[in-house]
Amino acid sequence: MQKQNNSNPKNSSEVQVPQSLILRDAMMTAYSLTGSLSAATTLCSTLLDEELPEQYQASAVLTQLHHMAMTRPKH
Repeated sequence: MQKQNNSNPKNSSEVQVPQSLILRDAMMTAYSLTGSLSAATTLCSTLLDEELPEQYQASAVLTQLHHMAMTRPKH
């Protein structure tokens, strides 16, 4: 019996999500919060943290947007 090799990336607990997908989700979330593409772009720009490495910026913005959405009053 052979032991299964877990070097396959699909079996890894950390799945790499392309930055373009995270950026798209951030823009769509910002758009749903603001109702305007221009305002969504501005909001995302203001949430950028220049001190973070580039590969983490989109995730950080998306996290902040999710927090904003969850703290808004529900109707």
